[in-house]
Amino acid sequence: MVFFRLDDERRLVDLPGYGFARVSLALKADWQALMGHYLEQRQCLRALVVVMDIRHPLTEFDRQMLTWCIAARRPLLLLLTKADKLGRGAVHRTVEQVKRAVLELGTGAAEWIDVQAFSSTRPIGLEEARLRLALWLELPI
Repeated sequence: MVFFRLDDERRLVDLPGYGFARVSLALKADWQALMGHYLEQRQCLRALVVVMDIRHPLTEFDRQMLTWCIAARRPLLLLLTKADKLGRGAVHRTVEQVKRAVLELGTGAAEWIDVQAFSSTRPIGLEEARLRLALWLELPI
């Protein structure tokens, strides 16, 4: 986990490459247990952002992250990255597919989970994600 200090009271925590690291299954299981504990027990956790490749959404590990996020009952933004790699129709279909999967999770999750296409190379979803983070972190807009 990588912690980015914004000020004395706020931090961003990154779990870089959690699903894609080329490590042993035993080490990956240890990481998953650590992340699960962090997400479920961290009381000051405000919200979560889960980044998924729009071309390969909802991998087994993505689904595990969603399960943890739902258990934590925190607002969640699912950013479907690399939206610039697909056409508009495919982006729309994939966003809808992921939204349906969220609905299937039940527990009212759709009310506090948002799904959004995103690209770091084109202006797709950047402003929306920035505004969401500013709201959650009580930063000036």
